[in-house]
Amino acid sequence: MMKEYALKTAQGGFAAGKAFLIEAAEAHPEEKAAEKEVEKAAFEKAVSILEKELSQAEERAEKDAAELFEMERMLLKDASFYDTTIGLIRASDMSAAAAVQKAGDILGERLRGSSEYNSQRGEDLRGIAARLAGIIRGEKASAPERASVIVAKELSPARLSAIDPGLIRGIVTAKGAPTSHVSILAGNLGVPYVYGSDEALETIRKETKLILEDGKLTIEPDDEIFREAVQRMEAEQKAKEERIKRAQGAKRRTKVYANIKGPEDIDELLRSGADGVGLFRSEFLFLKGDGTPSEEEQFSAYRSVAEAMDGKETVIRTFDLGSDKKADWLEMPDEKNPALGCRGVRLCLREDELFKTQLRALLRAAVFGNIRIMIPMVTSVREIDAVRAKLGECAKELSAEHTAYEVPPVGVMVETPAAAMIADRLAKKADFFSIGTNDLIQYTLALDREAQELDEYYDPRHEAVLRLIGETAAAGHKEKIPTAICGELASDPAAIPALIRLGVDELSVSMPKVAQTKVHAAGAESMQEVVAEEAFPTGRGISVAAPADGELIPMAEIPDPAFSSGALGDCAGILPENGNIYAPCDGVVSAVAETKHAITFTADDGRRILLHIGIDTVYLAGRGFALRVKEGDAVSAGDPVMVVDLDLIREAGFSPIVITALG
Repeated sequence: MMKEYALKTAQGGFAAGKAFLIEAAEAHPEEKAAEKEVEKAAFEKAVSILEKELSQAEERAEKDAAELFEMERMLLKDASFYDTTIGLIRASDMSAAAAVQKAGDILGERLRGSSEYNSQRGEDLRGIAARLAGIIRGEKASAPERASVIVAKELSPARLSAIDPGLIRGIVTAKGAPTSHVSILAGNLGVPYVYGSDEALETIRKETKLILEDGKLTIEPDDEIFREAVQRMEAEQKAKEERIKRAQGAKRRTKVYANIKGPEDIDELLRSGADGVGLFRSEFLFLKGDGTPSEEEQFSAYRSVAEAMDGKETVIRTFDLGSDKKADWLEMPDEKNPALGCRGVRLCLREDELFKTQLRALLRAAVFGNIRIMIPMVTSVREIDAVRAKLGECAKELSAEHTAYEVPPVGVMVETPAAAMIADRLAKKADFFSIGTNDLIQYTLALDREAQELDEYYDPRHEAVLRLIGETAAAGHKEKIPTAICGELASDPAAIPALIRLGVDELSVSMPKVAQTKVHAAGAESMQEVVAEEAFPTGRGISVAAPADGELIPMAEIPDPAFSSGALGDCAGILPENGNIYAPCDGVVSAVAETKHAITFTADDGRRILLHIGIDTVYLAGRGFALRVKEGDAVSAGDPVMVVDLDLIREAGFSPIVITALG
């Protein structure tokens, strides 16, 4: 019997498939150990096996998610976890498998409640412990044999990594969060992920037919509905591939860069088609070994990436250690809230010799490519001055040593409200801006982005966040410096048009998302300014802001002769990707149809612009249309004016095309 559930959305999208269940691991506390040294060896062997699994997963998965597997390995090697497990083996009759699960429970409980971040790490540690116990017992991580929707009460990155990414159509869990590590992995895979209902999971069995669509989970639809859903999914995938092909050669004002963590990413970076490197996370060089990477090691890494990019920009962030990224060899203060502690540029300036070693390597590598240096966690002009002073010291040293170098452009990573609010001052000191939206969102909203219980408050497109982004871009443009976005928001299809409207010049995303981000950027730009030559054949010399996000449809291809013939004026259409509708111009709302499907605007220059949503949608009599404006309201181009239910329009048999007509 078909059932529908409204769940929370971690990653949007559409998918249809049969369920593959991942059962929760069971503990076996009754297991006894024969010989303690044998059990100790079994535990250590399991650690080695899991570490190899995580390394293999990192190699085949999206490289931008590598830091998640790095964190898993750090938890796996945690001294407290190791000591607690060995202590239980030696002090009791527990088997290695029972001891490792007990250690996971003990440390997980200890982390619970200290902070939302630590609670999440506690859950990750339990997942690691369960996987280790399974390895010790000889259990193989089950995986689907065909493309399926993965269903689990809760899921860790380690467990998800055991599944071939090509076999994952979607994910459903009882517990989750939009910013969890699993959500990030799902986003990089391009699959929908919904969560938040124990009741829904209780009704799902092996091979249960499922349909996922932006928070709606349909369980056991009838055969015809399921067959149509599978056909739709396949058609959308084919259309997506076609759009990617078209976008590869499309002209774009907005550059699409890639995020990387080191030279090991070069091959995938070049295959991705990125316009450059927007974020080289240099801290991973500091997390790999047991000590500080030498100047030569760093120089070699920076040079190899810069040379591979062959003149394209390579933005290298100075080591952003602290918070959740700590090197065992580097002594760090014990902080109650490390996200607000000694991290980013604060740590760089504290660790003078460590920082100067990195700057020397960067100056030397700049001779071999188009390198740019980016400073993280900036909150004041003083910090930029201090960094430039350090660069000057390093340049003098290299000069005295007769070593070739170049001083590259220096940019500011805007990831605090403080930096955004003084962007006008920072722009006079910086050569570029890069907005780190992951941290900017959590600091602006006073919300830990790992806080699962508060996900209803987590709004990446919150007005305050977008306002800070817009003000930063405007300050940059005033000083003629570019502004980039390098957080998760940069690859959000629903956010890209807004970011471009706000003046963002570059989007830096994970390598698997480069191609699709190009599609969205090209689509947003094609309607960001609908110029007379392209969209309005007779030429009116007017620019119209994008009234929706989606693909541009020329006048002649609009499936209604009243519009395609020009009887209602010159026009252009958009096949919308979502239900958000925006004002096409600065002006006033001069008329709203009684059935809400059409709005007329009078632009500031007196011209009248009709915004018509859908073909024949007048017959819906207002159903599915939620207005945000009324007659007489003043609007600016890009302001939200309506939300429409695209599914309802399609189900009623009407085309959802959004038409802009110049009367």
